[in-house]
Order: sequence, then structure tokens, then C-alpha cells
Amino acid sequence: MEKRFTISVYTENIVGLLLRITAVFTRRHINIESLTVSETERRGISRFTIVVRQSEDMVNKVTKQINRIVEVIFAEYHSDADLISSQLALFKVDIAKEEYLPSLEVLARQANARILIHNNRRMVLEKTGTRDSLEAFLRDLEAYGEVEYVRSGRIAVTSSSSRLSEIIPKLPELNRYPNYSMDHHN
Repeated sequence: MEKRFTISVYTENIVGLLLRITAVFTRRHINIESLTVSETERRGISRFTIVVRQSEDMVNKVTKQINRIVEVIFAEYHSDADLISSQLALFKVDIAKEEYLPSLEVLARQANARILIHNNRRMVLEKTGTRDSLEAFLRDLEAYGEVEYVRSGRIAVTSSSSRLSEIIPKLPELNRYPNYSMDHHN
């Protein structure tokens, strides 16, 4: 049975690694719903957050295959229940009528959206939340005029206490790679 999983991949910050990681999904014909890459709290280490809808057995196989990539420090997958996640969205509203502006400002406050720019005919808002809450806000905004919408990929942390600084010391097998040292990550 397919369900949504988030795969967290901790890697060295190496050019070309994104292509090698996404190739694992391409070879298995798995669509990536969301992909976010950023530096972690440890300089030189990046974190890929990859969201897929697939069976747990297939996600487990993909995660094991990603773990075999030399520059990957650690990869693991989680179900939505194990995560605290969020996304960021920007909404540009071309306001149909100037008198909509006050009620649009009230809607933004109620939805915990931040107004970045506004004038008589245009407003740009920023909101964080789940994909569903962002899409619900989009539907609400459409009553005020034409809306342009862009959403980031998911970012997530586990609800457990596992952190990168706890993971790295548990990985002595990294020493099997020639010239590989974790010293440059300190």
C-alpha cells in the first residue's frame, strides 16, 4: 500500500551528488513529490529532505541504496506521524477591488500570514504550514482577485531526539573509504 514517506539524507556538500541521489528514484520510476536541500548545523554537511508516495518496502530499498553512495553520511525514512514538518508559500494577489484590501488584511492576520508588500491593487503574502493549509489559504485568497502562488518543498525534523551530532559518532564504517575523514566536519 502506498503512503507518504519523507527520506532524510545527510551528505557531504559535493557537486553532482543531487543527480546521483535522484537517479536512484528515476531508475525505480518513483516520482519525487518534494525535494529540499540545505546546509545543516554542521558546516560542510547538507541535508536532503525528499518526499515520495510509495510502499514502505520500496522506500526501505531506496533508502538502503542511497546509503551506499560514498558521500552519503546517513539516510533514513519516516512516516508523516514521526515528523514535524512545514512548507513556505508566497501568494501574490492582484486585488480585484480596492475596497477588498481591509478584509484581505484581516484574512491574512487570521491565517497567520505575513504581508510582505501591499498597495491599492496588489498584495504579496508569506505563509508557512502544511501543504493542505497553504492550499486552503490559496482558495480563500482567490475570492479577492487573481492569485499567483509558489510553494517550497517540505522541511522536516523528527519528533525523536536524534540529531546529526548524535548520528556521526555512530558511523565508524565511514573509515572504510580511502582518504575519508570526518575531521573536516568539526
